[in-house]
Amino acid sequence: MNAVLKSARWWLLPSLLLMQGCGESEKTYTVRFSPQVREQALTCGTSYTDIGTSRSVIELLDFKLYVHGVTLVRANGERHALALEQDGTWQREGVALLDFEDGTGTCDTGSPQVRMEVVGTAPEHDDYTGLEFKVGVPAEMNHLDGATAPAPLNAPGMWWSWQGGYKFLRLDVRSRTNESFFFHLGASGCKGSVAEGFTCAAENQVTVALTGFDPERNQVVLDAAGLYSELDVDRVANGTTDSTAGCMSSAADPECPGFFEQLGLAVDGSSIAPPSTFFRVR
Repeated sequence: MNAVLKSARWWLLPSLLLMQGCGESEKTYTVRFSPQVREQALTCGTSYTDIGTSRSVIELLDFKLYVHGVTLVRANGERHALALEQDGTWQREGVALLDFEDGTGTCDTGSPQVRMEVVGTAPEHDDYTGLEFKVGVPAEMNHLDGATAPAPLNAPGMWWSWQGGYKFLRLDVRSRTNESFFFHLGASGCKGSVAEGFTCAAENQVTVALTGFDPERNQVVLDAAGLYSELDVDRVANGTTDSTAGCMSSAADPECPGFFEQLGLAVDGSSIAPPSTFFRVR
């Protein structure tokens, strides 16, 4: 009897190992982002010409954004969300902060650290051909206190207020006539309190879906020339019908439709088909 049991165990062990080997192996993937003006890197202290409808000149002041729901897509349509690396600085739970300015030159932000990638694990496959992600902070995290929240949700300048929540994307530039031309994307029409919770008329979460993306060799380009293509960055706010130079996510702001369209949003927060001018694959 003991001999039979030993024999059975001898055959069972390789079978169990074989079964364990049938599961998908995990691999660490890095999704890289590249801020650009057309084919030129977007950096602090550099002037960029022929921008927007007035063919103006801009210089970068600040550029940061939050992303979540980063997902790799296989050729057969199978989708695998990245389990983000929990590094305590740039990534927490499913949210990542990207920071494209280094605090030098025109970018006097006091924030020299940069982060141009999202790192996480997913099942290992050699046929990933697409990428999806959302620009923003999940609604359930959008009304944390930016002064006390853990990194990366404590980034300076990326929080409006309890009611307004986070700035999902912040891109500030200087033009020929504006010392600051802003684009701050976030939820709008938010009401509520810490005790009772918050609701927003428009969540303004941007969904980005890119094809032809291989995480091993491609990058996500964010092209400022495309973002400003339908805007006059030299337009000076008149203080009545236009209260600020640029867009602070208000549906009444005359610059917001031009910004939102490039992101695939209507000013009411609904999704539209975006042009491939701001986000693209390189």
